[in-house]
Amino acid sequence: MRIQRKGWTFVSAAMAMVLAACGSTVSNAARGQASAGSGGNELATGAPGALGGDAGLSRGVADASSGGSSAGNRTTASGRQASAGSGPKGSTSGGTSTATGPIQVGIVRTAVSNSSAFGFDLGNTVSETDIYNAIIGAMNDQGGVGGRKIEPIYADSDTGSASWDADFQAACAKFTQDNHVAAVLGYVFGHFDNFEECLTQKHVPHLSTTFAIPDAKIMDQYPLLFGLATPLIERRSIAKVDGALATGVVNKASKLGIVIDGCPGTERAWNNVTKPYVLSKGLTVTSTFTVGCAHGAGDVGYEASRAPGLVLQFKTAGVDTVFVNGVSEGPPVLVIANAAEAQNWHPKYVVSTGAGMSTLGGQIPADQAANVHAYGWIPALDVTPDRWPPMPPAAKRCIALAAAKGVKLVAATDYAFAFNICEALFVYDAALRATGGKTDGPLVGRAIEALGSSFVGALNLDGRVTYGPGRHDAPSLARYLAWDGGCSCFTYRAQTVAIR
Repeated sequence: MRIQRKGWTFVSAAMAMVLAACGSTVSNAARGQASAGSGGNELATGAPGALGGDAGLSRGVADASSGGSSAGNRTTASGRQASAGSGPKGSTSGGTSTATGPIQVGIVRTAVSNSSAFGFDLGNTVSETDIYNAIIGAMNDQGGVGGRKIEPIYADSDTGSASWDADFQAACAKFTQDNHVAAVLGYVFGHFDNFEECLTQKHVPHLSTTFAIPDAKIMDQYPLLFGLATPLIERRSIAKVDGALATGVVNKASKLGIVIDGCPGTERAWNNVTKPYVLSKGLTVTSTFTVGCAHGAGDVGYEASRAPGLVLQFKTAGVDTVFVNGVSEGPPVLVIANAAEAQNWHPKYVVSTGAGMSTLGGQIPADQAANVHAYGWIPALDVTPDRWPPMPPAAKRCIALAAAKGVKLVAATDYAFAFNICEALFVYDAALRATGGKTDGPLVGRAIEALGSSFVGALNLDGRVTYGPGRHDAPSLARYLAWDGGCSCFTYRAQTVAIR
């Protein structure tokens, strides 16, 4: 039985930032605060040596500088060949500038005015803007990105808004019409085609730390969109299946209940990739429940009200394991777990970093939390700060940058804000170092692709990411985490899972 209706990424910003927040609970902040000038700059900022001397990239830089063909061809996420320099007819190259002088970068701030209606608290101790300004100011003191000072241009979004699409349409207008940003960096709470289409028309790279990364087909439409914090929906779904099998959470006797959202690419990825993979492993899909993709706060409440019906459907069908197959995982788990507790139903849950268990774990009933099994790649979203693995140098540098301007990161969300913007700034810095400071969009895109697996970031597990002509979704390694009754919290376990 499938139920198709409108709207569920509910509270996605609240949860997504929370997720980010969850993830950003810095591990042992005291354990690794390096000085702002230290902490592995060659890793965190992507010094030229980290690029491995890519000859093709060097040729592309020369071509672009001389006005020749700078694009070349690249293999898109689905394996097609596409011209990296080609854009929609009549488009302008708004990202082109000289190699010196300050540059504008776009940053979307996220308000979560409706989070309290769902009993959710981000818990940050420092404002998002103060954290961004501190880190950008400290980077400017050190020369900016690629030797160019940064001027942040802020646009605002709110999960409590009546129309998220309108918010992001206005954001792109501010970035590309009222101003001329060279790139858009950092966190946005969802995937919005109108926003990505607008940036693509202007050849503006989007280095996004959103958790709402769609499937390969949609990513192919936006050759300058990079998912720094989240794998494609099909990649992360397969990682969850692999992880659940490897850790014994599911087996051929399991009865899976699949929650599928209607957000861009989710159903196609489920039908074409994930479902066939699940069945190939001998697993049984007992029931599915399809929800829509919210476009505003009005959809959020409606979808939340459907959770008791979802629980009843799954419980009646004999489902013993809930598999969340959606761009948004935290909000569904939050609402389903509470509805399940009310109906005295205690299934297993298979989720990823997208559920943000470092924060969510304390906001759902303990008996439900004990049944959550996650496969995560962002420590700040996965486990509380005292349970973090050792931080990579770039994460230490990020903390030091904030501290250099008097900003002390305390709460999980504080770290989430910091690591999200640092990841984007450090990747962009690596790209501009390779291009000699040139900000032409296709040129920057190829420079990011050339990073391969050499770049060590601030946000993801062990700093591990992989970029390439066929890979614009960066995370490459996940680790199993589960409830620990001793601390009443989530902790990492030994098993790791490749994100492939």
